[in-house]
Amino acid sequence: MSYVRQLLGMFILVIAVCGGPFMLYTVKEEIVFEPENVVVRSVYLIQQIATGSLGTYYLGDNERSIAEDILPFALSTFELLFSSVCIAVIASLIFGLFLQRFGMVRQFQKLLNLLSTIPDFILIFLSILAAVSFYKLTNIRIITLSPTSDSANTWFPITLLAIGPTIFLMKVVSLKYVQIGGEDYIKTALAKGMGIWHVLIHHVYKNIKPFLLADLKKTIAITVANLFVVEYLLNVVGLTRFIFSKNAPYQFNSAVMGLLGIILLSILVYFLVRAVLYLFERAVVYK
Repeated sequence: MSYVRQLLGMFILVIAVCGGPFMLYTVKEEIVFEPENVVVRSVYLIQQIATGSLGTYYLGDNERSIAEDILPFALSTFELLFSSVCIAVIASLIFGLFLQRFGMVRQFQKLLNLLSTIPDFILIFLSILAAVSFYKLTNIRIITLSPTSDSANTWFPITLLAIGPTIFLMKVVSLKYVQIGGEDYIKTALAKGMGIWHVLIHHVYKNIKPFLLADLKKTIAITVANLFVVEYLLNVVGLTRFIFSKNAPYQFNSAVMGLLGIILLSILVYFLVRAVLYLFERAVVYK
């Protein structure tokens, strides 16, 4: 029952956020507050959901059905979210834990710490400029900036989307590695002649895992925040297209379904990543 309340509360919150432009706006330099506009649109949306049509939205001058486009858009967004979060988790464990003792890796982490001072959207913008410069030098196109064309590939958006969460999660794992590595039980295990890989997997990883899972939600939140920027700038056909309809006015129904879909996908990605970590433990840690 609590899950039903949470889903209902999430739905109401999404409606309130998406209905903001219709509820509070200005007319001739006067602020107008009309919450009844959101109520009317919400009732219409619920009626559309009940019939299974979800309503329509405009993509440029073309009117399209939300129900027909939401599944392929959701699959595209899920691919970006899941892949980028997996990259962040894998990279943080490899470079922040298993290869932490190597000097070259520590130098690489110092570079990432320097990059972490730069906002994510600036890093994304600089990466796009680098891709444009690469195209001018080699005539090889890896991105599409034209608003009338879709993204040229998926690996480049995934790479850009993984930058922010990877830097964040790697810093968390590295910090906990330094703290746990100095504990007495780690020194005792090494003194008893246990191999370094055995200690890392069976002692250090087990103690880092709770912190990794605790910050996994923050990692996904960072990824979702960058998702809006990456999908919009690189013309990725995803759920944000319902929210930022290019060459079309803001549309309530599509914005609600797009934002609600992103939230549900974030929850799905969280549980899938936890499942992957569980399988890793069963195959490697507890074998």
